[in-house]
Amino acid sequence: MIFSQENVRPLGVELENYEYPYPVEYMQLDVQGKELKMAYMDVHPDHPNGKSIMLMHGKNFTGAYWAQTAEDLSKAGFRVIIPDQIGFGKSSKPVDIQYSFQMLAQSTKAILDSLGVEKTSVLGHSMGG
Repeated sequence: MIFSQENVRPLGVELENYEYPYPVEYMQLDVQGKELKMAYMDVHPDHPNGKSIMLMHGKNFTGAYWAQTAEDLSKAGFRVIIPDQIGFGKSSKPVDIQYSFQMLAQSTKAILDSLGVEKTSVLGHSMGG
């Protein structure tokens, strides 16, 4: 395919025009007095083994990075939860908050709490690890 101005569309600041491998859900968060939304995918297996795993992307990546891993884990029976951290992917990208590992961890825990997940394994790469 030859690209030209006519057939190229921008992705959008929250990757609105980029298709993720699984349906994306959003959680509203109050972070440092700002109303933000955190995107995540919650992949339920056809044959659950009773276990869940959260896949954490690294800096400058998105949850979509984990497409093949999520597929394989889901086939093995795992419930797979894949967030886009605040500032990345389809999540809000505020320019006036203080980013910290504590803020990222609190946001991630909020998703697990909202889904009723009390125990999970975590797999990450780069900063997500």
